[in-house]
Formats: sequence, C-alpha cells, structure tokens
Amino acid sequence: MASSGAKVDWEGARAPVSSRRGALTGTRPPRELLVRGGTPHVLALHGFGGTPYDVECVVNAAEDVGLEALAPVLPGHGTHARELSPLRFADFARGVDAALERLSGPVIAVGLSLGSLLVLDLALRRPDRVRALALLGNAVWLTAPYPRWALMLAERLRLPDFMAPRRGADIVDVVTRARHVGYDAHPVHAAIDVRRAGERLRGELGAIRAPTLVLHGAKDRVCPVANAWRVASALGSDDLRVIIFPRSAHILTCDVESKAVRAELAAFFRRFAKAPAEAQVPVEP
Repeated sequence: MASSGAKVDWEGARAPVSSRRGALTGTRPPRELLVRGGTPHVLALHGFGGTPYDVECVVNAAEDVGLEALAPVLPGHGTHARELSPLRFADFARGVDAALERLSGPVIAVGLSLGSLLVLDLALRRPDRVRALALLGNAVWLTAPYPRWALMLAERLRLPDFMAPRRGADIVDVVTRARHVGYDAHPVHAAIDVRRAGERLRGELGAIRAPTLVLHGAKDRVCPVANAWRVASALGSDDLRVIIFPRSAHILTCDVESKAVRAELAAFFRRFAKAPAEAQVPVEP
C-alpha cells in the first residue's frame, strides 16, 4: 500500500520508478549484434535486464554455420532500468516483431530466459515465420521462493513499483560474472508481467510444433532445471532435444560450458542450413 494510503492501480502504474538503483554493470557498451550470412536467419533474444552480449554465443554459433544472425537490444534495455519499469511483455513482443522484419523468411528463433518466453510467443503468433526454436534457461516457471513467490506476493499486495536489487548475474564463472553487462536492479512491476506471461504460455505450448532444442543449466537459481523437461513434455513438437549442462547456471551462454552450448547450437542450426547452390556443370551431349 502506498504511504499516502491511496489505492494503487497496479495495471495503470506504468510511470518509471525513481531510484538510484538500476544502472548498468560491466564495461562494454550495450549494442545489437549482427552477422551476415545465409538462411535461415537466426533471431537471438536476451533476458530480462540483460543485453545482447548474453546471447553472443548464439550469434557466434550461427556464424560458425554461415548463417545470418541478429541479436537486438530489447525495449527498455541497455540504458537504465528506469526505462524498463513502464514496459510490459507486450512491449517486448513488439520489439521482437520489429527485429523479425529485418530478417527474411522463416527464422530459427533462440531465446534466453525472458527471450525464451518471447520466442514461444512468437512461435504461437507467427508460426509461418518460425522454422525452429531453441529455449535457453527457459522462464516458463520461476524458482521458488525467490523470485516466483516474491513477485506473486508483491502483486497480491498491490505494492507500488520499486527496484529490486539483483543478487548478481547467475553465472558460475566468477570472472565472467564480474564482467557481466546488465542492470543491477530490476523494476518489480515489469518482472511481474513477465511472470504472468510465462503463466499464460504454459497452457498454449501444445500448439507449438516446430523443431525445438531445450538447453538448461543444472545450477540455475532463477528458473528451475525441471523447466527443461516440463516444457519439452508440454510442447506439441515431435522433434525435440533436451540437454542439461551440469556445471552451468542461468546464463549458460556465458558460463563455464559456453563452448559446449555453442557447439550444440551450431549442430542444431546446421540441420536447417541451406546448402549453397551447386555450380551448374555442363552435360556432355
């Protein structure tokens, strides 16, 4: 409840929160990642409060196979978390649509955490544009008690928006964790809406029939490793592969097994890569 005693309209409370928290950590200036190449193109989506660097491994895997790949900066990201606070899942989805229009034909859509939800949402809305998908540390369910129960409680109590400090990037590798680029705090109302999106998507997974690769870190503290199997069993696809990385945490694309993650992604992409047109050989009369 607000200190004034006035009722808080949670749905309408979309003004950016005022806080000294929410600055970017790390030293690399956030930017989109783009490599040119063949088809199908790869769309790589980062997580909540993160940057395209979190999916640089995906872009590199696409480049390994000779595919074009784009990792956009999602709306509200790469600046300060106050720019993220008024946004909701639908705003992120519109950002995905804008990125999709920059790519041609059906794409391989790859998402980490929030990005995994956006990939699932895209596959449901635009099945004609999604050739295959890869879900990394999927956020269809969140870990309890934190952050899942904390977000549910904040929503139930209709608390005004505030910046929840981040405990640090969920990465086992200490050097990579210290260099991670992302917000040091997250706006709670935007996070609540992301949780709601995961809840909604659970009941729609059966409609997704595209080939799917599911990767998850066994040490994930944000999204339980059981998500990998729960999502795989709910999807309507009969072309599924689940791989658990035993030494990795949530941002497995940047963690101690990132080379193995990159190799698995490259192998998955290679299945759909179109071979270059064969040279025309004259036929002897």
